[in-house]
Amino acid sequence: MRKKEFIPMNLQLFAEPPAGGDGDAGDTSATGGKSGEGSNKADLDGDDDVSLAEQVAQLKVQNAKLKKANDKATSEAASYKKQLREKQTAEEIALQEKAEKEAEREEQFQKLLRENTITKFEKNFLALGYPADLAAKAAAAQCDNDTDELFSIQQTFIEEKEKTMKADWMKSMPNPPAGNSDDDEDAFLKGFNM
Repeated sequence: MRKKEFIPMNLQLFAEPPAGGDGDAGDTSATGGKSGEGSNKADLDGDDDVSLAEQVAQLKVQNAKLKKANDKATSEAASYKKQLREKQTAEEIALQEKAEKEAEREEQFQKLLRENTITKFEKNFLALGYPADLAAKAAAAQCDNDTDELFSIQQTFIEEKEKTMKADWMKSMPNPPAGNSDDDEDAFLKGFNM
């Protein structure tokens, strides 16, 4: 293991150094930069009061300058931030308007696409023999994926188609003979009388 040399530390940074000098005799920062002041108490009171007052005044002036510079930098930063916010809101407004126009365009496109699809379906239903009103309803139901409505329309179409087919069949059917005359003998009975 290595041995580390520990440097003695004076933890009382703002206190006066001891008069005996425990190795800090070369440190003159705590006494205002004058060596030998720790031994003479009479000089300490007079000179230190003047130098401390001068230092306090200088520190106050420096503090005022720094505060003024800080205020100036803060106000400049606030003005830049305000300009940036104004610029961003203008950009955001432009983006919002663009998004609204895009949404409107998309809505119109979807409407036209739906109308085109319904027209194609209606054409197919008309080709199957649907009447125009049922074809339009069936096409809209198929486009909307409304299977219940589509099946009910198909059921209506099938029932109407069956009625028309029966009516056509009845019209094309020959009239049955109205009956036998009295003077003719019945062929069935004639077969027994022979």
